[in-house]
Amino acid sequence: MKLHNSSPLKKTAVITFTLALLMATFSTQATTRAQSDFLTAAPGPGIYELAYDGSQNSLFAASAPSFDKDKTSGLVYRLDPQTLKTTSALTTSRRAFAAALDEENHKLWLGNTLEGSVTLVDTRSGKEIKTLQLSDTANPKEIVHTREMALDNVRHRLYVSGVAQKGVVWVIDTEKNELITTIENMGKWPTGLVVNSEKGLVYVINGSGELVTINGEDNSIVSRHVIEGDKKHFFLNIAIDSKNNRAFITDPDLPNILVVDTTSGKIIHSISNVNSLAVLYNAKRDEIYITHRNAKLVSIVDGTSYRLKTYIATTLLPNSLALAANGSELFVSLKQGEKEMGKAPDEVMKIDLEKI
Repeated sequence: MKLHNSSPLKKTAVITFTLALLMATFSTQATTRAQSDFLTAAPGPGIYELAYDGSQNSLFAASAPSFDKDKTSGLVYRLDPQTLKTTSALTTSRRAFAAALDEENHKLWLGNTLEGSVTLVDTRSGKEIKTLQLSDTANPKEIVHTREMALDNVRHRLYVSGVAQKGVVWVIDTEKNELITTIENMGKWPTGLVVNSEKGLVYVINGSGELVTINGEDNSIVSRHVIEGDKKHFFLNIAIDSKNNRAFITDPDLPNILVVDTTSGKIIHSISNVNSLAVLYNAKRDEIYITHRNAKLVSIVDGTSYRLKTYIATTLLPNSLALAANGSELFVSLKQGEKEMGKAPDEVMKIDLEKI
């Protein structure tokens, strides 16, 4: 169903019908909510990842406003997390996609996907500090694109996945703001990664359906597990429950979210849902949040029973997720479809989890 080709009234009817089918399929007690029930703002086009800064009461939104060859700069919107009003906008030399916040040291790291680099911004002054070129640029056609980033604030490291046939993970010293090493042998198309700072481990997933674990002390590969070896997976995003050694993994071609034991690589559970994109775990509420881009849905799942609790139907395409430090507020970036991309502004939605 091409919802973007329908009138607003028809869109509502189609979404309602789709949700009804989903509820019948899953036989749950899940509630359904509309985006209009929540606070939403439209800062500008090209919004990708979000980062919440409790110390400065700010929500940062990384943006790549244009894909035109002559428009290579990026934007970082600073939003008031209470009102979602834009309080400032910083222009960066390169387009900003991924975002990782070092709140304590007032540093915001931005992934420049197309250039294979990362940009560092001072969140107090709003000024760009430097850009680290990670991929070799000798041959523009062979640039290894950056994708996901994750911080280990205990060891002062930033990990960045490099998406290629022979994938890599770059390791940056966040005190010296320098590249330390490049971890190779990460499999085909390493995409999502996440850090367990307490245990000093980094979990990386890739397009070969693997879960690869890195030792944060010496950057060696501890283990690698092929998840469901009898099936072909292209894993995209990962979140972890560090206390219980659980990883939540999305495959955009799979109408399930896999719950995997991080120590053994074995599947604990498969959460029935619709095709998924981003995933985030909230330990304070024991909930899993998932964006379903094509279905225009955000789902909230109980972290113990894996029961679907709530679906939120959106008018745009839900993309990335960010959580406030109190664990009670969820922020979602919502993107325009292909026809409106770069023309109409993307949106940010705030979900008060205490009121659901």
